[in-house]
Amino acid sequence: MRTVIIYHSDSGHTGAVAEYLARQTGADLVRVRSTFPYTTLSRSVTGVRRALSGTPDPIEQREIDVAGYDCVVVGSPVWAGHPTPVINGAVDRLRNCKGKAGVAFVTCCLVSGGAAGILTQRLENRGLQVKGSLVVHGSQVGDYTHLNRLVAIINRPWYGDIRVY
Repeated sequence: MRTVIIYHSDSGHTGAVAEYLARQTGADLVRVRSTFPYTTLSRSVTGVRRALSGTPDPIEQREIDVAGYDCVVVGSPVWAGHPTPVINGAVDRLRNCKGKAGVAFVTCCLVSGGAAGILTQRLENRGLQVKGSLVVHGSQVGDYTHLNRLVAIINRPWYGDIRVY
């Protein structure tokens, strides 16, 4: 199963999780960065407002084509209980994802709010069939027992949209 991990990392926590997952699963990594000119202050004000409204940021990639993958993993930091505008921009740029397996993860310092559910819904709206999600709190970034739950979700066999009648 070919897997890609698409992630945004601001402080390095989401990147550390994505890199661990890639080592454990053999997945390709795609880091997305905003072209929106954030400063430390504007990230805390404008970025949070954009996260709360679900507004996507412009990103470096014109599109993210996942046609060659069976599983698409998307990871985001949590800003005010929501996925970041950067990852919203990445999800909007996904191409050829209909019917593929999806996995979502979010990293947060204390409280994730509904970020994992919001990200899961955004992925499903793009046509991915999300087979699981996980919240990784700051203290769990180096907790491989916790992160291996995500590895298990990624490696879980996926049979697509099979219906038994």
